[in-house]
Amino acid sequence: MPARIATLGRERTVAALARRLYTIDGRTKAEKQRRAEAALIRANPRLAGADGFRSGGRIVVPGISGLERSAEVSVAEPSGAGLTSETALRLQALASRLEDSFGRDREKRKQTMARIDDPQLNAEARKALRESVDFIEKTRERLRQSEEQAGAVQERLSTAVTAALEGVEAIEKLFSKSSPR
Repeated sequence: MPARIATLGRERTVAALARRLYTIDGRTKAEKQRRAEAALIRANPRLAGADGFRSGGRIVVPGISGLERSAEVSVAEPSGAGLTSETALRLQALASRLEDSFGRDREKRKQTMARIDDPQLNAEARKALRESVDFIEKTRERLRQSEEQAGAVQERLSTAVTAALEGVEAIEKLFSKSSPR
């Protein structure tokens, strides 16, 4: 089944995005809106926060029973001529999922760092076991290293996906130049 994706515009809420990407009408409009928003967040977890709405970013647009996707959603053609389009769409979907995954991990590290930086936790730990202060500091350092490593991996993956997309575009241009008219 071909991948379906869309490009983020000026939307800053999942509600606005859902209205643009799906035909939401009828008596059950509110329920359809809720289902569309939930499906978009499940497919693109970064949309749960305001920082997930980067204009020009690509997102996966899942199919939802009873809802039709709008013309804003890109679908690759199943024919041989559409293979490069399908590959490009899949690469863009991969980029979207990678961004979501790294964003979730970054958020978890941030939350953990906030917990171990809690003065009350540190005071209790110092009372219970003096060595725990050293353990907490080592944990902080590991979290910092993990963040640096994750950033480097994300950058390499992003560069690789971008290069793959550029390669697909070059192949598409070659096909279009060599195709009989």
